[in-house]
Amino acid sequence: MPNESKPRPLRLAAVLAWAAVLLMLTGTESLRHLLIHRELLFSFDPSPDFRAFFRWADIRTVHGEWLLVKLGHFLGFAALDLLLMAWLGSKLRALGLSLLFAVFTEVLQLFQHRDGRLYDVLIDVSGALAAALMVALFATLLKKNPAIPVSNEFNRFNNSQRR
Repeated sequence: MPNESKPRPLRLAAVLAWAAVLLMLTGTESLRHLLIHRELLFSFDPSPDFRAFFRWADIRTVHGEWLLVKLGHFLGFAALDLLLMAWLGSKLRALGLSLLFAVFTEVLQLFQHRDGRLYDVLIDVSGALAAALMVALFATLLKKNPAIPVSNEFNRFNNSQRR
């Protein structure tokens, strides 16, 4: 049986790769331009309006593709949290890092002529929390029904989550 404290370089690489994708998507000046023209545009605003981070009035008017963009926030951070849990072996630490990264990416958007918002942080963290709850629910279902075949890797991961 492998040592639980053994470094997991491939899992770390997956976390870093996905974090880079999220940074690219949140850091580009225009998500629409990226999706249509497949070009990354970066700009820097040296003095952003930090009050905009706390704006709620525009929650449904920032873009026409509001639902798709918010679903992207939710699913992107759900995936990040799953990768973090697999790397760290801890739901709580994974959620904490997901929260920090969500705040970082939204504040970063303020410096790039984008709309970094607190409500997006909440959507991001909701995705991460949903992923953690999904893992916990799946583990509970497996305990109640031992007839379901499960890989040894999941059992090791699930046992490490109890720490």
